[in-house]
Amino acid sequence: MPPDSRILRARVERLTDIATVPRSLQRITALLSSPTASAQEVADEIAKDQALAAKVLKLMNSGFCAIQSPISTISRAMVLLGFDVVRSLVLSASMFDLFDQTNELLEGLWEHSMGAAKAANGLAQRLGAANPEQYAVAGLLHDIGKVVIAQAFPAELRKVRAVVAARGGLQVDAEREVLGVTHADVGQWLMQRWALPPKLVNPIAYHHSFDAGREYADRTAVVHLADILSRAKGCGNPGDHLIPAINREAWALVNLTMHDLRGVLSELDAGVVAGGF
Repeated sequence: MPPDSRILRARVERLTDIATVPRSLQRITALLSSPTASAQEVADEIAKDQALAAKVLKLMNSGFCAIQSPISTISRAMVLLGFDVVRSLVLSASMFDLFDQTNELLEGLWEHSMGAAKAANGLAQRLGAANPEQYAVAGLLHDIGKVVIAQAFPAELRKVRAVVAARGGLQVDAEREVLGVTHADVGQWLMQRWALPPKLVNPIAYHHSFDAGREYADRTAVVHLADILSRAKGCGNPGDHLIPAINREAWALVNLTMHDLRGVLSELDAGVVAGGF
């Protein structure tokens, strides 16, 4: 019988507290949440933590959001990408750095996430989205719940992988069977704990359970497709070897063509930056 989801959520929230212990990150998060903070104030605060600033800049320049020229300063990133994207990347850099990416349970997940981020950016550009970088960040973080599960519930994740190996299904279905929740649920808890806006939370929470009636369904549809395209191109390892069927409602909502999809797949062929921080 799967454990109580309330107990799981409490364990996840204790883990996220660990990720936000550094005082510098607390100050940065407070500034990023402030309606009166300027981009320069935030940039100056991030720059005080040189290690974190370097990781965030490396992530921004890793190719997932198709920036035309390298970003060399946090203040420039604030201008180009905006508060929400920078805030997400600061928190994500901290979280990914906290967890051991050499963990066998996370092998290949970073590459898959980078592939989904790049695909989300390509899809958003073809849709004429005003802020394709926000779609890319949602793509990058769509499987962040798997990182938390690997850290908080390694024994259960090994059971999940055993179910996947025995039946050849999707990891998300095995998670539901073993844990009673999925990595999408855990990712949603994490994003809500960080007080990130629904336009970033919803695509992460519902990329496996698309509903055209939900808020930010267009972004969720893009991340749903981006996950599938990253799988189709064999970018990394999402924890199973299946390519899910495209949700018909999601496909109808984005209203793209097969030519568009081939274009995005071609961009993934150009290469996705591997490695972590």
